Amino acid sequence: MLSFSQILFTALVIVVVWQASRFLGRKGANQNNRENVRAHWTERMKPRRKVQPEHPAAQDMEKCPHCGVYHAEGLAHRCQD
Repeated sequence: MLSFSQILFTALVIVVVWQASRFLGRKGANQNNRENVRAHWTERMKPRRKVQPEHPAAQDMEKCPHCGVYHAEGLAHRCQD
């Protein structure tokens, strides 16, 4: 039968190992994150060419003589009854 001190010692060992694995995992993740941030900023510092925003093409509209709805010129339109 396990005594109280053996159970307490086992729980303490489990907690210490768990905390150590979390610490080491976090350290490795931060190092990878630091490298990603450094690569991101060096990429951002490169000169970029300016991109002109594209404007949508305007279409002429025509008014339906029956229902008064405007639609794109040249497209078929059916009036709703």
